[in-house]
Amino acid sequence: ELNLDSFAAYNLRRQYHKMEEVIEMVKEKEMPLESYTWIHKDAKLTDAQRAILTGWSEGIIKAMQQKYPIDSLVRKK
Repeated sequence: ELNLDSFAAYNLRRQYHKMEEVIEMVKEKEMPLESYTWIHKDAKLTDAQRAILTGWSEGIIKAMQQKYPIDSLVRKK
């Protein structure tokens, strides 16, 4: 689940992980959920829309990596 209304309140590690999940789910055609598209036929994403959404998510990750390298988000033991 990704709630964009509260995304900014997530810690950085969770934000990064959520963007990775978006990319994976879009590429695997798991998003939007099939149960949702049964009712909302126009919610199915085209390949072009999938590319835009994936590119957007990758852009968010790249921006985060520039400011906060992923190794800086690893919990210290």
